[in-house]
Amino acid sequence: MTITSLDDAAWDSPWRRRPVGEKVALSTALLLTALCTPSMKFSRWVSSVVGSGIWPGALLAGIVSVFVILGPACIAGRVLWQAVVAPLVFLIIGGISVLVSLGSTPVGTVWWHAGLFNIGPVSSAQAMSLIEHGVCGTLTLMVLAVTTPMVDLLTWLRKFHIPDPLLEIASLTYRLIFVLLDTVVTASEAQHARLGDTPVGQFGGFNRRMNNTAALLGSVGIRAWTRASRLNDGLVNRGFEAALVTLPIKRTGSVRYKIIVVLVIAGLWGVSWTTTGRIFR
Repeated sequence: MTITSLDDAAWDSPWRRRPVGEKVALSTALLLTALCTPSMKFSRWVSSVVGSGIWPGALLAGIVSVFVILGPACIAGRVLWQAVVAPLVFLIIGGISVLVSLGSTPVGTVWWHAGLFNIGPVSSAQAMSLIEHGVCGTLTLMVLAVTTPMVDLLTWLRKFHIPDPLLEIASLTYRLIFVLLDTVVTASEAQHARLGDTPVGQFGGFNRRMNNTAALLGSVGIRAWTRASRLNDGLVNRGFEAALVTLPIKRTGSVRYKIIVVLVIAGLWGVSWTTTGRIFR
């Protein structure tokens, strides 16, 4: 997974031509569905095994998000997997920390215990809730992340009269990430071309790699500072004061799209209400 994968996918997606507001509305509605819908109760025997229940609204929101990303948005499954694998690992680690409780618990209320550590129905339900809501919420955000380039999102935010300096700082930081990435890749390739990792004399491979890493970081810092100074000089020479406003691309909204989104979100909440008997958690 490279730092440019999501950006490249967003630029290549056919949904890039859709208005940003429509994609933000869809992603936000799916996110609220994943976070706010209640859990479905099971029988007493099943609840003793899986905890308090599952969250059908959250699960369906995640499924709809995957369908939208792989289907209409035409994003490759490999890109989606690479984008969610890091949050998934983080959520699993967090779920394990919640699953294992610390402290004395009365006998008969836990499934496993070893000293002060124990696992029971309460901790398992909390861990399931954390992982399910986290994974499904991440998928709903990916609907926006893999279909909307950052430049489009920042341009759209100008409609809400956000101070220009804040948007310019966000845009500059985003662009400098790619500048730093290009500098790191170029310097690293130059080191490998000069056999920088090859052991020489009394220096082992590990020591040599550490020295090369330190030299690489120093070179990246100097080059980044130089490019930032050149960028600042260029902006000053062009009379930059508050913002570099560009003409936004006019995109026409789709009534059919809006109707489908409303029906899908209403259907998710309807299924959640039917299976749980409640509207909110």
